Amino acid sequence: MKIIALDPAASCGYAIASLRDRTCTITEYGYIDVDTSSLYQGDHCLDLMTRLDAIYDRVKFEALGVESYFFSQKFCSGSDVNAAYRTAIHIWCRQKQIPYTILNIGSWKTFVAGSSTPSKLQKLKWGKEKAKKYYVQDALYLRHGIRFPNHSLSEKTSKPILFRNDVVDAVAQVIYFAHCDYNCNIFASTVPVPEDVEFKKPPRDMFSYS
Repeated sequence: MKIIALDPAASCGYAIASLRDRTCTITEYGYIDVDTSSLYQGDHCLDLMTRLDAIYDRVKFEALGVESYFFSQKFCSGSDVNAAYRTAIHIWCRQKQIPYTILNIGSWKTFVAGSSTPSKLQKLKWGKEKAKKYYVQDALYLRHGIRFPNHSLSEKTSKPILFRNDVVDAVAQVIYFAHCDYNCNIFASTVPVPEDVEFKKPPRDMFSYS
């Protein structure tokens, strides 16, 4: 069977996996660049749902995992937007009659990286804010051999752009989803990592697979 995990945002990371014999194989990952040009948040949600339609029509996944959301008084900016995207995904799943699982943030990070937060050493290596993203990427390589390119490709121009870390989180979430809901304990990826192109950030030596 095929499943998908989503990391909801205006840049919505997704990862698709094929499950067989307790093995989860990542077959595709990427991001959805939601059209936010409208003044209405509802239009942004409709665009996300339309983009999900396109992926579903192509892949026919049978279940969906979506990250939960933690509301914090310290970081409250954008909370309504994050909640709206998640609600749109829940509605889309019920319209399609596709079962969905809400993935706890701390749980998927702990399962994949061994901790829900980066270590002091990782914060020193990458900086406090960047470490929140990079430590998951590093763990995916060290624990599961999953390696990412040093760039993403623009949906509009197909040219290299800064790597979308939402993709990393989605891959980690689909691994956790497969483990918890489908008892998978072997993880792999068939997504080819392209050769490095002339692109300055982020440098390859940031991670353990440099």
